[in-house]
Amino acid sequence: MTTGAPIPDRHELYERAVQSPDRQARFLRALLGADRSGAITLGEDFSAAGAIARAFCALDPSHRAVCVDLDQEALDRLTEMLEPGHQDALTTRCIDVFDAHDPVDILATLNFSLCEIHDRDRLVKYLRNARERLGAGGYLVADLYGGLDAMSIGESEEVLADGTRYVWEQRSADPLTGRVVNAMHFHLPTGESLRDAFLYDWRLWTIPELRDAMTEAGFRSTEVHDRLGAAIDEDGVLHTLAVTDPDELDETYVVYIVARTGETP
Repeated sequence: MTTGAPIPDRHELYERAVQSPDRQARFLRALLGADRSGAITLGEDFSAAGAIARAFCALDPSHRAVCVDLDQEALDRLTEMLEPGHQDALTTRCIDVFDAHDPVDILATLNFSLCEIHDRDRLVKYLRNARERLGAGGYLVADLYGGLDAMSIGESEEVLADGTRYVWEQRSADPLTGRVVNAMHFHLPTGESLRDAFLYDWRLWTIPELRDAMTEAGFRSTEVHDRLGAAIDEDGVLHTLAVTDPDELDETYVVYIVARTGETP
């Protein structure tokens, strides 16, 4: 059944289905520590419509962001979704992430974006470029999924608040190469469907593989987080806590790997 109603923008559906921009932005800010003050610039690579960068700029009027993506459609959507007064705070670059050179304090490559890079040499090349963009006290944050079901084929689904049925499909997985193919589908309450709204061909890096590549690229230290903050204190400050015991991880997990420059700001 169709109603003729306009189909929602796929980037909007993506954000509602799989992102928590406000929580992710607060986590990225908290990693700097409560003592860091002044203007802070976030770089969001593979940004698509830049939900995290938009949320980061909304945290503080002094915050700035640079979004890099090859998809001009997504960057145009980002510009349309900017809150009034934030136009000057956010810069977009429709370029390859390997060609990005804007200096930043924090660099985020979330939504498993580093898995778009299939070759280790190119992964290290990207990480070296990221390291050069970061100032003293800066860090890169990337996420990965893994664990017991990471190489399983199948679908999972969730019904969103408006009744849209979101389906995540892992279509293929090769444990010998780490390659996976995933798709996102949306079935709207109107009866319309967006199959393969997003399609991904990824090299699913493991935690030690990515940490080793970060070290080779010149980062001084790495740490693993399995949650977007550990606690909020009485002053409303979010605190973070790295994983130190592998038993803390769930059988199937999503983690955030933080690579720090090690320099004092």
